[in-house]
Amino acid sequence: MAVTRGQHLIGKRLGSCTLEKLLGYGGSSAVFLAQENDPERKVAIKVFMPRVGLDSQMQRDFYRRFLREAEAASKLDHPNILPVYSYGEEDGLPYIIMPYMPGGTLAEYISRCGPLSWLEVQWYLEQLTSALDYAHRHGCVHCDVKPANILIDSEGHVLLSDFGIARLTRVKEGVEIAEGYWPGVVMGTPDYISPEQAMGRSLDGRSDVYSLAVTVFFLLTRRLPFNADSPIALALLHVHETPPSLSVIRADITAALDQVVDKGLAKDPANRFQTASEFSKAFAAAVLASTAQSLSIRFDDEYSGDGVDDEFHSLRDEQPIYAVDKPSSYVIKPVQPAVQGHRRLLVLILTTCLVIAGTVGFTFNAVTSGLAQLSGRNSTAMVTSGTTPIDLLADDANWPTSRTFFFGGQDHSYHIVNKSTNEGALALYYNHRFGDFRLTVTMQEVQKSAVSADYCGVIFRATSDQSHYYLFEVAPSEQNHYAFLRYDQEWTMVADGTASSLVAGPRKKNTLTIEAHGNIFSFKVNGKSIAQPISDPAKLPLSSGLIGLYVEDQGAEVTFSQLYVNPVK
Repeated sequence: MAVTRGQHLIGKRLGSCTLEKLLGYGGSSAVFLAQENDPERKVAIKVFMPRVGLDSQMQRDFYRRFLREAEAASKLDHPNILPVYSYGEEDGLPYIIMPYMPGGTLAEYISRCGPLSWLEVQWYLEQLTSALDYAHRHGCVHCDVKPANILIDSEGHVLLSDFGIARLTRVKEGVEIAEGYWPGVVMGTPDYISPEQAMGRSLDGRSDVYSLAVTVFFLLTRRLPFNADSPIALALLHVHETPPSLSVIRADITAALDQVVDKGLAKDPANRFQTASEFSKAFAAAVLASTAQSLSIRFDDEYSGDGVDDEFHSLRDEQPIYAVDKPSSYVIKPVQPAVQGHRRLLVLILTTCLVIAGTVGFTFNAVTSGLAQLSGRNSTAMVTSGTTPIDLLADDANWPTSRTFFFGGQDHSYHIVNKSTNEGALALYYNHRFGDFRLTVTMQEVQKSAVSADYCGVIFRATSDQSHYYLFEVAPSEQNHYAFLRYDQEWTMVADGTASSLVAGPRKKNTLTIEAHGNIFSFKVNGKSIAQPISDPAKLPLSSGLIGLYVEDQGAEVTFSQLYVNPVK
């Protein structure tokens, strides 16, 4: 398994803590559940593992800046900032010890419950902007604001995490400016990166305002403003392209709400809200105006001409300020657009068509998901049942092709060559979605990576934007390890262990068999079961989606052949 995953660190002792379980990982770090001995408690530990390409001097610089900035982050004391208990470095691994938050992240919450209402977004935004303004006043620019870094406590409050990688600011000509990037290390997440951060310019708190506006866009729509097929292309979109209108994606978004988020997404920091709290206040005012507009339209539609008492009109026109309380239910239902006569119904139908059409594109989530792909198609068909297995690799038209992904050899096998430094290579088969199925595929390692265990495997039940999917992968090596993971913008390890039937060695072939029935999954390697059927414990398991192939480690080349899928009822 790749170094960035961190699975090999389970059982290791860092400071007074023993790592017990991998909770998730990203491009340069992994988060573990750990048991602390003094005091005795469960904690979360974030371990930073810089990518392999760093030389010794760059790695020393990484550690030095990490420890200095972690010290500054540990001094932040705010009810909506996840506190840092302690930090340190051991055996070349910098780490931060934080409270363990079993409520999960706001990203996981959205994946379960769908987009939030205006008031729910306002509730969370007030807390987040309070945390950011506090941090900015104390010389920290977060630089990675996103739903995956926002944790939810047992009462539904949010806490902003990962201030340990924030930039410290310095004063220059009376203005606080964040220091530059760590040498050779890409920080932040391309999906949420500000234009100035993407261009490597000096940063201040307005960079966090931009990332927060992208976060609000996602909370309201469950989609991102920009999608692209590489981190560089995605960064350029943030720098140059105009984001789509929220009202085109979601029918009940008013012009007032659209304008506020659009200002937060301004390319030039001077044209944005100058503080996070300005953004929150403007959003609250837009919610107020939008609520009043909705009440007015409903009243006019339902009661006009009925001789209703004028007192209602005067009360409506006063537009009282609504106090925002936390959501009454922790399980938030998807928003139902308000109906405003036949015109609104037509807009809703057109918007729905646009959303459906938009979901068939593809994205490249380089840092959070650690995946790479090049091309996709623009439509999908649901495959529900059948008796004849389908060889997906016989269909050249729906696989990406490039120098990374290509067909070759006498058997017309499909090659994936991972050339990325710290990301996996993923190719999705487009135009077909599968629900329950039985899948077999034969894999052969052509070229080993230099430093890792050479994991490769199958992606399935993937959304076209790669925001959700399952991954089953194996490492044909001395470890003969397998892993079954679920990705919901963060990784969750569903199961892992040893697959003794794996065949290791140059150009040895291994055949994987996957059976998916609802939320129950069975796996075989070379015809032998590796474990009892595995159940996904998620409340909303993925029920259908695309199938793909995956090579994890840099320098590895794997060929895939005889990819047969038999859909079952």
